[in-house]
Amino acid sequence: MSNPSSSPATSAPIVEIRDMDFSYGSKIALHDIQLAVERRRVTALIGPSGCGKSTLLRCINRMNDRVPSARVTRGAVLVKGKNIHDEDVDLTQLRKQVGMVFQKSNPFPKSIYENVAYGLRVHGENNVEVLDDAVERALRSAALWDELKDRLQAHALGLSGGQQQRLCIARAIATQPDVLLMDEPCSALDPIATLKIEELIHQFARDFSVIIVTHNMQQAVRVSDYTAFLHLGKLIEFSPTELMFERPKEKLTESYLRGTFS
Repeated sequence: MSNPSSSPATSAPIVEIRDMDFSYGSKIALHDIQLAVERRRVTALIGPSGCGKSTLLRCINRMNDRVPSARVTRGAVLVKGKNIHDEDVDLTQLRKQVGMVFQKSNPFPKSIYENVAYGLRVHGENNVEVLDDAVERALRSAALWDELKDRLQAHALGLSGGQQQRLCIARAIATQPDVLLMDEPCSALDPIATLKIEELIHQFARDFSVIIVTHNMQQAVRVSDYTAFLHLGKLIEFSPTELMFERPKEKLTESYLRGTFS
């Protein structure tokens, strides 16, 4: 990866979280989160189970809205400078800008082609040539085109686990988002499939920003430019990945990274 410490930001962050508190009912899940995500960089979110990583990730495209008691109680989340909780924000458009890949692959019970074309159809695109080009482009970007180009009408659920996850990635990037959220995308995959996903993440950072939740410290080192460490709903440290893993500023961060965390 490029060295973020030697590549200062030259433009406004693609995602900015300002002084945000987030709650599930009366339970505070995130407290005073401040985070700026650079364009065309990979940012990893790490920390122990239950620390708020996935909740934070889902704040960025308002997936938490699906939980009735979930709400931002203070602060703001901005994508491309726009507060995503403004009344005029269209959730469909937001999720076109901010795609998401989940921990468990979840292809739709449709053909491979229709899985990738789904997002485009939702946004009203029905031109066959446009859809064909977009499907091919997304499958190529997800390193699936050569494997599946002769099987586009086959059922997506017939693919292997690794192929299904890459298909979900192709579906997420078919609409050409500005940001791709990935919630432990490799946790259910074997080492070979994991390597393929990590290679894709490196390639994606040329075109858009990636934010990935991972429990795997070495994966964070391999794929990310920046790392954010969370503990008990608080952002403890955020810095270039190389710097954090070599010289963490906070004792709690050092304890977690060294495996002496309790």
